[in-house]
Amino acid sequence: MKSIPLSIASIFIFILSCKQKPQPLVEPKLINQMVQNLQSAAKNKVMDSIQTQMKEELNFWESRIVDRPEGITALKSYTNALIQDFHLTGNIFQLQKADSILLHLNQLQKEQDAGILRSLASLYITLHRFTEANEYIAKARKIGTEKYATELLFFDTQFELGGFALCKNVLSKTHSTNQFGYLFRMAKWKHYLGETDSAIHYFNQSALWAGNSNTLKQAAYSNLADLYLHEGNLEKAYSLYKQNLIANPYDHYSLQGMGRIALSHPNTIKLAEKIFYLQAKANALPDALYNLVWLAEAENNIELQKKYATEFEKLATQKVYGGMYNKYLIELYTGILNTPSKALILAEKEILNRSTPQTNAWLVYALQLNGKTASAKSRYQKQVSGKPLESLELYWMGKTMELQYKKYNAKKFYKAAARNRYDLSPAKQKDL
Repeated sequence: MKSIPLSIASIFIFILSCKQKPQPLVEPKLINQMVQNLQSAAKNKVMDSIQTQMKEELNFWESRIVDRPEGITALKSYTNALIQDFHLTGNIFQLQKADSILLHLNQLQKEQDAGILRSLASLYITLHRFTEANEYIAKARKIGTEKYATELLFFDTQFELGGFALCKNVLSKTHSTNQFGYLFRMAKWKHYLGETDSAIHYFNQSALWAGNSNTLKQAAYSNLADLYLHEGNLEKAYSLYKQNLIANPYDHYSLQGMGRIALSHPNTIKLAEKIFYLQAKANALPDALYNLVWLAEAENNIELQKKYATEFEKLATQKVYGGMYNKYLIELYTGILNTPSKALILAEKEILNRSTPQTNAWLVYALQLNGKTASAKSRYQKQVSGKPLESLELYWMGKTMELQYKKYNAKKFYKAAARNRYDLSPAKQKDL
């Protein structure tokens, strides 16, 4: 066998090493610019414009309410402004105000205004109060006006509650090839079925039909980016997150996605830290603290893991958040914080709120960690076995099977979870 000339061998090794070690995607220059912009929003025209518009909108409708406290149109518009401000700043107390106003309006209208009922349902979906959301949308369906909008919200509540047969029925009734609402939900449905290519197609179509609404377009692109990240296509995910952040520098969800991509490469872990601190400054929600737990895991810093996990627990368990962060709290209680009894309490609450294959998987794992093996086995067989699960639930079911000495089953779950490993924290990826 002839030896390969040294120069050719060197090129071959270089090419091979490039394939084995993908270059980092996240651009330090972009993140440093965003940090500077946030320190002085006036330096950035987009940020300054968004801030100014939001303040003007809130002030305008607030002044109208002072003049006419029972004016239904003004109250509705003020509520919409409060909800938009929440999505911009993460100020959960804006949702609390909106809830109070909408309940008052619903009483004034004697529960006969389908628009107000839909607004309440949508608000409660955001707050993860899915059973209540479904009750309000059921009332709107009885009224029967604006059926298309009502049916799409009915899809949303049923999707969260596990009413998948009803979801399929809604899609057949609202079928449309040129409506954002239908296309966006069809994308979610295809993702649930595991038909990734179709889900990508429908998210792209929904973005095309978002019209002049940057909010809808960003929703489509951030969901599409999440799907690409889920599939391990970091390049496409990063491109979409970046596109969203250029359009709206306050898009903390895309910022989070970009941070998680930065965590995937050892050379950009410190950049991820900068991104998550930026997220914490720009948005009041607890999400940044949860992401900092991931950062501490990537750095193998146990002390910081506990610090950030404890801070996240303190904030996320505040009454105003209700059950919005139960999934993440269960993850921390069954891991870093090591208090499985708390995980069991939350998992049982979630079943009352929404009994889906996912929430049942949370309960199975919590039961198993609390030594209730018989109950864990029974619930797994009745509510989880053979059902579609996401990566975290697959990982937890692998752990459950391992604790039940079913190594073959555990390996199958771990293998399935590893296919979408970027949905998992760095410690779980390492464990797999």
